Amino acid sequence: MKTVIVALNSKYIHSALAPWYLKANCTPDCGEVKVMEFTINEMMDTILSEIYEENCDVVAFSCYIWNINEVLKIADNLKKVLPEVKIILGGPEVSFCSYELMQNNRCIDYILAGEGEEAFSLLLSSFLNPSITLESIKSLTYREGDLIVSGEEYAVIEDLNTLKSPYSEDMLGIVQNKIIYYESSRGCPFNCSYCLSSTFKGVRYLDLERVKSDILLFIKSGIRLVKFVDRTFNCNIERAKQIVSFVIENAASTCFHFEAAADLFDDEMLVILSKAPVGLIQFEVGVQTTNTESIAAVNRKTRLKEVFENIHKLNGLKNIHIHLDLIVGLPYEDYESFKKSFDEVYNLLPQQLQVGFLKLLKGSSIRNESDKYGYKFRDYPPYEVLSNSYLNYSEISKLKNIEDMVERFFNSRRFVRTLDYLINDFFTSPFDFYEKLSKYFKKSGYFKRSLSSRDLYTIILNFGRENKLGIDMRIVNELLKFDFLVSNNTNNLPKGLVRNIDSNFKEKCFEFLKNEEYVSEYISGFVGLPAKQIYTKVHFEMFLFDITKNNVAQGNTVVLFDYTDYNEVTGHFSYVKVPIE
Repeated sequence: MKTVIVALNSKYIHSALAPWYLKANCTPDCGEVKVMEFTINEMMDTILSEIYEENCDVVAFSCYIWNINEVLKIADNLKKVLPEVKIILGGPEVSFCSYELMQNNRCIDYILAGEGEEAFSLLLSSFLNPSITLESIKSLTYREGDLIVSGEEYAVIEDLNTLKSPYSEDMLGIVQNKIIYYESSRGCPFNCSYCLSSTFKGVRYLDLERVKSDILLFIKSGIRLVKFVDRTFNCNIERAKQIVSFVIENAASTCFHFEAAADLFDDEMLVILSKAPVGLIQFEVGVQTTNTESIAAVNRKTRLKEVFENIHKLNGLKNIHIHLDLIVGLPYEDYESFKKSFDEVYNLLPQQLQVGFLKLLKGSSIRNESDKYGYKFRDYPPYEVLSNSYLNYSEISKLKNIEDMVERFFNSRRFVRTLDYLINDFFTSPFDFYEKLSKYFKKSGYFKRSLSSRDLYTIILNFGRENKLGIDMRIVNELLKFDFLVSNNTNNLPKGLVRNIDSNFKEKCFEFLKNEEYVSEYISGFVGLPAKQIYTKVHFEMFLFDITKNNVAQGNTVVLFDYTDYNEVTGHFSYVKVPIE
């Protein structure tokens, strides 16, 4: 018997964890088990054909909000071309609606609810061993003739250490250039009503030595980014300290991403983090809102004062990438309240600010009490909010456009100095800036066009010109030029940006590079190299202002950009003001 477990990832860079866990924990009497990974962006016919060509007896799909529509289409067509194939679904998107799904989709033979490692192995074994009855698999919904027999429970693996590791040589070879997902725990101590983790109590942990062994494996395998999917990585702060310390002690080229609660950091953790190499560690913190009534309504236990204090401290270390999250559509958060939340979180100066929109997931508490808050939401995945008693659809639509602006301009890290100048000097708040920019985008038809990152520099330039706010466009030009050069390894400026010309400038730059004292003082990494070779790796630019200072100062300034020195936290190349006149 041959089984194929299919993963449909949302992007090529992503990898799947669940299918490999299932495969690793199949017993020998399950027969041959293979994992196939695709993305939802691939042609459905191609995916169908590749699965068909495996000539398998069983096909299992790992189901999430981002892939369920594609899964059902593929499963339906697969059943038509392979009527005898057994089709199994599992995953969070099917765990709370098994009976309904099987009623509406005749192609589905079995659905497993909850954590499937033990149940999946048992189900495959039952196909070859009649002594294993389907009713003995409590999390299984299946067909018995024309009847659908519903599973009685959501499966939970009580002891994670009984599970075999999914990180086989086979898996690591396939996901070598992708993001690896890792869980050192399952469950969450908190009870946020919009999260599926709230449906089950308690946290279960892998043994610390096993976690350390896995971390070493990732580092030795040259994995680029490991994302811990623990719902709150630092809920056990002492355990988190040991893991972070181990990561730092064994630091190499692998980066580690953790989802954490900022209010749980203590001084000892901050001292440990201060020793991390730049860019080694990323923290994603779900602030979600600063409206205390909203926080209480969704059963969060956030201590905002500690959150803000610790994020400021993390920022002060200058070696940690910080990603903060907000959610649009929480109870009691109207447009003005969200504006306040946005400004307060934006001013914490994260490297990334994700503005997400509430998803009323199947099985979540907030979906079950959606009438209480007047929720209208999409009936299909990802079940995103359309309106509630506090935000109408028009306001949510505006916030969608603002989120787009944040993603293009703030999260790209390509406009840092320009945004700081415009927001601090000409707009009442960060939200005010992005709101007005989104209106300009809409008026100009840019939301309907495909725009390159280069186009955005020209758009910001024109946006500044059209706003009657007394903006000094000479400064904006210089700041945009600086932002472009510090974040792009090219000196070919976008349309509209003006370069300051000096007919002897190139000769002056070469004279600088031939001066050994200058090279030693300003770009010591190039000591001993000929000027011509250095010139191919750096760029000199003349500015009308001293652009290297926070408060832009008058006076011609030359800046050298070193395109061999990239900062993983800021997303920028290094630069230095040099004495060329």
